[in-house]
Amino acid sequence: MLFDFLGRFKHLCLVFALAVLSVNVNAETWDEAGGVIEGATQGVLALLEKDELVQEGAEDQLISEIDTVLSPVVDFDYIAKRVMGKYYRKASKEQRVQFSAVFKTTLLKTYAKALVGFKIENYAMVPPRKKSPDEKKQVITVDVFAADGTKFSLVYYMKKSDDGWKLVNAILDGSINIRLSFKNQFADLMQRSNGDVAKVISTWKEKVDPGKGKA
Repeated sequence: MLFDFLGRFKHLCLVFALAVLSVNVNAETWDEAGGVIEGATQGVLALLEKDELVQEGAEDQLISEIDTVLSPVVDFDYIAKRVMGKYYRKASKEQRVQFSAVFKTTLLKTYAKALVGFKIENYAMVPPRKKSPDEKKQVITVDVFAADGTKFSLVYYMKKSDDGWKLVNAILDGSINIRLSFKNQFADLMQRSNGDVAKVISTWKEKVDPGKGKA
């Protein structure tokens, strides 16, 4: 009876220890992923403090600088693949590369325009409400404040790869799913183009860089 009790007690201790270890590991991975996002946020905000980058006509230079900050953090190829969805397999290797490039330009231009228009005053990292079921995936929430007091919440979905933590999706204010929104646009263009991937990429590129769609 005593040995049975001791056996069960040791088992409970082991389970508790593993549970604590799991929480600690999860906290560490959240800190790692959050650190990547915070570093990128600080880098982008530093760019916005440079008058020469936010003045009219400096869009290309600002985008280039933002690209330097975000490229190590955002997995553009992964997101582009998910945006293409079921049509990814239909596309040739060259078309996949082409779309990934034009999609990256889309995100950078959209982001740069939003940043300049929003005029960020400050930001705050929001502690997680619950642990992630997968230590290689983390959700990082950042509250962003504008000079006029407006607040938006940005939810970043991070995934750990061999190259470190990468952003693979983002949701704005709980309603705008970046990856899903672009995926719906891609699917709509595919239907309008009768499944012609090359035409969709050309059309997309024309909208992002007018006059270059057929280049």
